[in-house]
Amino acid sequence: MMFGFFKKKLDILGSVSKYLPSDPVIVEAGAHNGTDSVRMAKFWPDSKVHAFEPIPNLYDELQENSESFPNIYPHKLALGGVTGQTEIYISSGTSDASSSLLKPKQHLTQHPTVRFEESLMVDVITIDEWAKRNSINKIDFFWLDLQGYEMAALQHATSVLDKATAIYTEVNLTELYEGCPLYEEFKAWLETQGFTVLAEGIYWEDAGNVLFIREQL
Repeated sequence: MMFGFFKKKLDILGSVSKYLPSDPVIVEAGAHNGTDSVRMAKFWPDSKVHAFEPIPNLYDELQENSESFPNIYPHKLALGGVTGQTEIYISSGTSDASSSLLKPKQHLTQHPTVRFEESLMVDVITIDEWAKRNSINKIDFFWLDLQGYEMAALQHATSVLDKATAIYTEVNLTELYEGCPLYEEFKAWLETQGFTVLAEGIYWEDAGNVLFIREQL
């Protein structure tokens, strides 16, 4: 689900920029059609934005929208807890941005105009395996919109998470997807990894976005 207005997202980039180098390596997962990828690529012209989107039609839009930005690297992959193939539950109706590797649960009743009528198999990779295959030993900034799978993805990023500076992530206040961790659990785990909350955007009763920063910064 895409949360936040344009200005709020610009404010996030401004808030985090002072903690990052001028050429950050960024992993954006759940890139959808590339709107945020382009925004970050413009904000940091010397960055490398690795944009992950596994759903074929959205990946095609991502490619098209980012083709004039040489610092955006689209990947037709889901980030997850395994490497191989996995099932993704496709959202439609009033949102094509709510698809998840987790089965929808309370999402079905809390957002009844969003439908989940199909699923498909997509390629999935752990962040650790992707970083190893691409000789990437540092990721400065994670931008995650994985519909309840954010914590699981980061738990398989042990080779790079300890070098990361900031994480902007969607969080859940109710079990919108089966087994998804709620915000307090996710926050507590990130605190064990050395991160603390810099800004909260809890604009809805069931979800929101939070910017975490590495504590010593």
